[in-house]
Amino acid sequence: MNETPLGSLPAATVLDAIPEPTVIAEADSRRITGANDAAERLLGCSRDELCGRELLDLHPERTRTAHGEALTDDGRVERLVDGSPLEVERSDGERRRVVVATQRTEHDDQAYVVRRFEESLDRDRDRDRSREVIEAALEIGGIGVWEYDSSTDDFWWDDRAAELFGCRRPTADGLTTVFESVHPADRRTLRNELGQTIDCGVSIDLEFRIVAKAAETRWVRIQADPRREAGDPRCVYGTVRDVTAQKERERELERNRERLQVLFDQSPNVIIVHGLDGTIYDVNEKHAKNLGYTREELLSMEVPDFEVGVDAETLRRRWAEMSIGDRHELVGVHRRKDGSTFPAEVWLNKLEIDGDERILAVSRDVSEREARERELARFRQAIEAAGHAIFLTDVDGTITYVNPAFEEITGYAAEEAIGERPSILNSGQMDTRYFQEQWSAILAGELWEEEIVNRRKSGDIYHAHQTIAPITDDGDVQEFVAIQTDVTERKEQERQLNTLDRVLRHNLRNELNVINGHAEVIQAMGTQTHVTHAERIVESATSLLETAEKGRKITSLLSEPARRKPVDVGAAVERAVSSVHDTELDIRVSTPGEAIATATDRLEEAIEELVDNASRHADRSTPTLEIDITVDETVTVRIADDGPGIPEMERQILDETQTESDLSHGSGLGLWFVYWVVRRSGGRLSFEENDPRGSVVTIELERARSVE
Repeated sequence: MNETPLGSLPAATVLDAIPEPTVIAEADSRRITGANDAAERLLGCSRDELCGRELLDLHPERTRTAHGEALTDDGRVERLVDGSPLEVERSDGERRRVVVATQRTEHDDQAYVVRRFEESLDRDRDRDRSREVIEAALEIGGIGVWEYDSSTDDFWWDDRAAELFGCRRPTADGLTTVFESVHPADRRTLRNELGQTIDCGVSIDLEFRIVAKAAETRWVRIQADPRREAGDPRCVYGTVRDVTAQKERERELERNRERLQVLFDQSPNVIIVHGLDGTIYDVNEKHAKNLGYTREELLSMEVPDFEVGVDAETLRRRWAEMSIGDRHELVGVHRRKDGSTFPAEVWLNKLEIDGDERILAVSRDVSEREARERELARFRQAIEAAGHAIFLTDVDGTITYVNPAFEEITGYAAEEAIGERPSILNSGQMDTRYFQEQWSAILAGELWEEEIVNRRKSGDIYHAHQTIAPITDDGDVQEFVAIQTDVTERKEQERQLNTLDRVLRHNLRNELNVINGHAEVIQAMGTQTHVTHAERIVESATSLLETAEKGRKITSLLSEPARRKPVDVGAAVERAVSSVHDTELDIRVSTPGEAIATATDRLEEAIEELVDNASRHADRSTPTLEIDITVDETVTVRIADDGPGIPEMERQILDETQTESDLSHGSGLGLWFVYWVVRRSGGRLSFEENDPRGSVVTIELERARSVE
């Protein structure tokens, strides 16, 4: 098993290699002690400027209290308690929305907080391309020079050396004065080292403590070589310098190393250190968990054992071509221990560790992001292929996107429409109030759905059913999406139906009334044979008048918009029953306390038609009609009679496969009217035979909550 200890990595290397902006702070004081390059870019200031600031200082002043309440020492937070977005404030005053992940760690009885930021506009974007590791080393103090003659016990040093030891120069007390300034715990070590130099002629390189002025303890480093005279080392020449700051840095680096080890092990990202041949030297627990291996198993593997999206030869060539400090990104596919795979984004960083070239790789599972991207691609493809004109505008009404159907319907190319306002389609036939009500609704966040008359680029007028929906962010309207369906052809059909309706109402009814009048005269004046024929003429004319009236009702129904609303079904049934006159039917109605359904205004007419039909075709001395209303997930109206039943030809009217020729020979226009009322109400109409005789008609409607 090959392993490189994490301590061999420079202090800032692992931190800077993490793509997300990250800062480290003391848990008690909340003051920042470290930050990576990505944090500098996000916050717009250097890590030196960040260090010493409190964590809450990174957020806008007016919401710091709210951020303090929302952000804990452990966990991921996406919004403030009131639902508002989290924000950080850059040094230039710009605010950026973020998601914050916090971890709490402890070291040397000291608690620390590791805080990571992700910009919420695009959490999966590579916003922190790692840069060259910059380590600042401060060299404190100068170099003092000293000389010791063992034959005379004379000790000489320059001003800098004397200042370090807190003594005057020169000294007449030889080494005695020097040792008085040395920390008691280090005197024996120093004496032994000097003795070895004088007696044996070996060099000295030693760090020890001195107690200088005001009882301040400092660290110094001496380096010395003996000078031989006649073969004996009589004099020792050396240098001394203050290394207190260096010792402090070393201790801090050790603490940082241990903190970074915690960060390495507990990072939400996968971190791995490997050689140019793919041999794995170190890996964090996150990677082991993602792949289903133990850490020990991974340390005995090579990268190509789990990276199957890029072949091993390509990977090794890419690693070899990188220079120290280079950062590369690739998209791979990782294979788990169980054989399953997932896509991963990998950031490669080439470093030199203990003289060897190593790759520090940070990777992330992007399965969810790719799924979202595929979903968005399918959604866009659906919009592009839609037969409806779809366009987007900003909150001011400027068009920002149009789909191909918009170009086809309006005649405007995308480049002509984008940047313009929808008023380019204004036909001049819609009044000002229409647009005022439209803007009032959509700016309030409401859906707008109405018909509109527009003008194409060619100048031709077209009718459209238009739906406009606001797109909001945190409750604020950001833009609008409009969908237009060209209904010009339907409007033309409505016009033709209206013309037919006028013909049926005027010409046909007037002529049939004339026929009826003449037939009645013949009845009054003619022979019995003439009377018989006249009666047949009257019956046929009356039937035709009824057919014309039903045809007019159907024409009127089909030409008007199908506006659905909550309807009190019980009340509609009661009114329909009471409107049927001159009937011997024994009508029984069973209704619950409340039966509210979604239907059109014509529902009552449809029920009246069914009751009238049962009355006209009743063939018993005491015919009955039972109307039962039940309510559960739907509202059901069951109408059962004991008459002769509905002829098969009339039932075929409900068969959508029947041709116009089949329909024209049917006598059930009333039933057809009922069918269209129920269908335009979004309901379902069905028939069955009653037991022992008669028919059962069932209307099933969507249940509504209340009547408007």
